[in-house]
Amino acid sequence: MSNGDTAEWICSALQKRPEAGETRGLADERLLWAPDQELQIGFLHGSTKLQDRVFETAQRWTAPDGGGANLVFARTDDPESAHIRISFNEAAGFWSHVGKDALAVPESAATMNLGWATETTPEKDFASLVLHEFGHALGLLHEHNHPDLKLRWKKDVVYADLGGPPNHWSKDIVDYNVFEQYPEERVATRPTSKRRWPPHDDRPPAARLGGFFGCELVPW
Repeated sequence: MSNGDTAEWICSALQKRPEAGETRGLADERLLWAPDQELQIGFLHGSTKLQDRVFETAQRWTAPDGGGANLVFARTDDPESAHIRISFNEAAGFWSHVGKDALAVPESAATMNLGWATETTPEKDFASLVLHEFGHALGLLHEHNHPDLKLRWKKDVVYADLGGPPNHWSKDIVDYNVFEQYPEERVATRPTSKRRWPPHDDRPPAARLGGFFGCELVPW
């Protein structure tokens, strides 16, 4: 996305506002972890201070007064045994495998990359990045791909924006990440008594008229 003269990695998700008292999200039913499962979180590199910051931020997902997801995050010093393995490759942007897709990734490879997360990244930007990618790691999807969501896209502008730096996405990658609408049989749109998740992102739907995304889901 262009911000003045600066091109940036941008990752955003759109959601329809929930009704009063209702929590909604979009998840891949096949890839959700078991309720109350303990997920091991490992870091392939990064300073201790940066790792601590990521882990503390991610725990907002499971906090009763925060995200409320009924999972447990546990940090491990053996990253190759972890369910979620995090790297900080700045050149690779930021992305995450979705939910249990991470189990198919070789043990020595990352399942999530937090490209420009640093010890000094402003808190608002840091939390937005970390919480968004952990949402994918839990099995949540971008809500602009909701099967019932109708958006008016300026597709030519989106292709031009995401085809340039720093993303350099092809038309096919843009179509998959931005414009594709998932079939209803693939997704769960409401939590159940056993599974809980909050909406993936609560930012305004500016992208429907041309705000853009730089977060690449990893398809199989």
